[in-house]
Amino acid sequence: MRNLVYFILFLVVFIDGIYTLLTDQTFYAIPLLIFSLIFGFHFLYLGRRAHSVGVRNSFAFFALLIFLYLIIFGGSTGLGIVWLVLLPVFLFSLFGKNKGTIISLTFLIIVAGYLFGLSTILPLVYKYTLPEKIIYSSILLAMILITYATYHTFSEVILNKELRMLNSQNFNKTQEELISKLSHQIRTPLSNITGIIDILEKTNLSDDQRDYINTIHASSNNLVNVVNSMVAATTTNFSQIPDEEISFNLYATINNTIKLFQEENDKKQFDLSLSADIPNSVIGNSIKVKQIFLNLLNSILKYNKSESKQVTIEVTRKETLPNKLVLKFRIVSNTIIPLPKDELKEEAFYAKEIIRLNTNKYINLLELGITQKIIEMDGNQLDIFPGSVNTAFEFTATFKENLKSQSINSIVEPSKQSGNFFKPKVDMADANILLVEDNFSNQQIIILYIKNEVQKIEVAFNGKEALDKFGKTKYDLILMDVQMPIMDGFKATQKIREIEKSTGTHTPIIAVTANAFPEDKEKCMAVGMDDYISKPFQPEDLIKKIKQHLSS
Repeated sequence: MRNLVYFILFLVVFIDGIYTLLTDQTFYAIPLLIFSLIFGFHFLYLGRRAHSVGVRNSFAFFALLIFLYLIIFGGSTGLGIVWLVLLPVFLFSLFGKNKGTIISLTFLIIVAGYLFGLSTILPLVYKYTLPEKIIYSSILLAMILITYATYHTFSEVILNKELRMLNSQNFNKTQEELISKLSHQIRTPLSNITGIIDILEKTNLSDDQRDYINTIHASSNNLVNVVNSMVAATTTNFSQIPDEEISFNLYATINNTIKLFQEENDKKQFDLSLSADIPNSVIGNSIKVKQIFLNLLNSILKYNKSESKQVTIEVTRKETLPNKLVLKFRIVSNTIIPLPKDELKEEAFYAKEIIRLNTNKYINLLELGITQKIIEMDGNQLDIFPGSVNTAFEFTATFKENLKSQSINSIVEPSKQSGNFFKPKVDMADANILLVEDNFSNQQIIILYIKNEVQKIEVAFNGKEALDKFGKTKYDLILMDVQMPIMDGFKATQKIREIEKSTGTHTPIIAVTANAFPEDKEKCMAVGMDDYISKPFQPEDLIKKIKQHLSS
């Protein structure tokens, strides 16, 4: 806007000068052309430094000088009136609202003094009629007032907008810091809990004990998902659910989950039935099944306002594919789920096709977002069909038929190259690993995770101690915490990478941290770490990453 005003003012003077030159009015032409050259020089060269006080003053001086010349000598094209309109805009753009107002009003007084005083007695100058004097003075005054009002309104709006934006940014930053701190504080003990659960699962347990452990595991997974949703509203990380598939009794798993919701003398009635063509034992993820049913039954009973609650669970075989068993789960409850009236269409309420379109609304209402994502992980979907009497929940899940009644280990993904550095592959059992962690409990948990796979593990309590050990011992891999006293994991990683530049070596570093924001992972990678895993995590995930980087 400012440059446009400069250009128009320059153009006015230049056109006036050329016109007077062509009409042989040399007396007017020479000063106008000189002024246009000076103003053009300001526009093209000094305009780049328009924020300089000296340049602004020079701009203003020549602009006012040109305007006075046009007022005194009248000009020959009549374009001088353009200066009346644009001069206040020009001055305000140079000096701002307050100083621009003072300079403009001062100049208005000078111009009015000339028009109503000196212009009547000075010889060889343009003689103004009384109407012209009033019009010129009025236009200049009006433009000063309009420009002031515009700048005042604009500055107030911008100021308020920036203030609101600043307050919003400060609030969001405070909220993010609070959530980040809370997430970190929750993840550390939660990681220890899930770690102990994983270790207990690998011990000799009775069927009842194993079922209790699975229930705790599923509940802790739900808590982990809640924490994840705090730091990433758009995506939820479900890597804490074990990938391994085991042989388990589907009926017993669902039935044991139902027992958690049954109390003495309550009026809940559950009916569980599996079709006859479903085998007793299937191969799949029993914890995931229990987690889904925990969430669904909790939401169903929470929104069931009936005095006598009835829940029917039917499991049928949907289809049998090569090496796959696809089962359909249908849960029907005397639960009525109302949506706001403006979201309902009475004539289509019972139409299955329309209800399917509203599934996401019901999922949000019942707080089943996490459950939906768990189901969708395997390419399935959750459907909700509300009716006037009952509400039905349907989803499918894929299993394998248990032909040999034994566990199946997860297939390890092919390893990826983590860098361009040459180094021999190292078996995990022979690896020398440095664990950098300041929390003693966390140290013990991670050591318990990997001690059966790794024979040699050394511990450093902070980044400084890790650097000292790194300078004396060759390690095949480093597990690095991020938040530590004396020297954090970021600084320690940078120092290690600087040392390695002179030796041409590269030691894989995996960040093991409770910081779970997306930018935390980016920061870990930016300082030179090779991988990242956030607490809580499954032992299998950590071991998988270690094997990947030792063999890459």
